[in-house]
Formats: sequence, structure tokens, C-alpha cells
Amino acid sequence: VIVTGKGPQKDYYIPLLKKFNETHHPYINIQTLWLEAGDYPTLLGCATLGVSLHTSTSGLDLPMKVLDMFGCQVPVCAIGFDCLDELVKDGVNG
Repeated sequence: VIVTGKGPQKDYYIPLLKKFNETHHPYINIQTLWLEAGDYPTLLGCATLGVSLHTSTSGLDLPMKVLDMFGCQVPVCAIGFDCLDELVKDGVNG
């Protein structure tokens, strides 16, 4: 599992992910990384599933990461909020 991004909770999750890797299933390993913009589509193209944890406080903004995933033909699992269904259709592309 690869986690990308530099959100405000990154520092909170890094120790938790490290602990998971040390104490859980030997065939699951979670890594974080920072990519140059040109490398991101290559990584997405290798993915089986994309996960978006983006939520909207206004209910009006859409997560651009979801569009990136769709551009690479990767289905998306996302946290639901008011305008997300403009992009993600349950059972169709997410």
C-alpha cells in the first residue's frame, strides 16, 4: 500500500503506519512517499484501487486526486460528502 500526500495529519499517521508494518500481516506493507508531479500518473497507473480521504467543509469543492485517478482508469473508494456524487458513481467508477 502506498500513501501519498502532505496533508496536515501526515505526521500523526507516519508512526502508526510504521507500527502497523512492524506488528501486522507480513504480506502487507504501507509506505509513504513524495512524488514529483510527473511521476504521480505513473504510480496511479500501477494502482488497482485509489482511496480518497478528502472531505469538503463547504460541500462544494471536489477532490482533484479523484480526477487524477479517473484519468488513469483507477476506480475510487472515497468518503462521501454532498457534491462527491458529481464525480464518483457507486458501482460504476467507485
